Amino acid sequence: MSDNVCVCCLMFDEMSMREYLHFNQKSESIEGFGEFGSHDRTSNIVNHALSCMLDGLLKRWKQPVAYYLIGGSTKVEMLLNLLMEILDARLIVVAAVCDVGANNVQALKQVRVSKKTPLFMFRDQQLRQCLILLPA
Repeated sequence: MSDNVCVCCLMFDEMSMREYLHFNQKSESIEGFGEFGSHDRTSNIVNHALSCMLDGLLKRWKQPVAYYLIGGSTKVEMLLNLLMEILDARLIVVAAVCDVGANNVQALKQVRVSKKTPLFMFRDQQLRQCLILLPA
């Protein structure tokens, strides 16, 4: 794959959800708890959804890459693990875009992103963080 195709932007957004537990009679399990990938289930009731998408910058393409149903807010480790998997796929992420929700801002502070320093390094790649300001 050429470098032009690989250059992309990571976009992510989180939304809150109503907590709800449901007994699935078919699988005899309770649904509504957080779960990450290969059956790594948590005891937290889901109340947030995080969706992540890649968008090609030099060639036109978009690809949803992950969604997480989580109990609590976005953890920076989740985003960094996703970023690591994207880079392992030999994609070149040059920017990350999100809104200025409190959870996103908190996650960005953990990687030392601010208005004065909108860049951060990850695995020898420099990423620019773009915060999208939406009117209330």
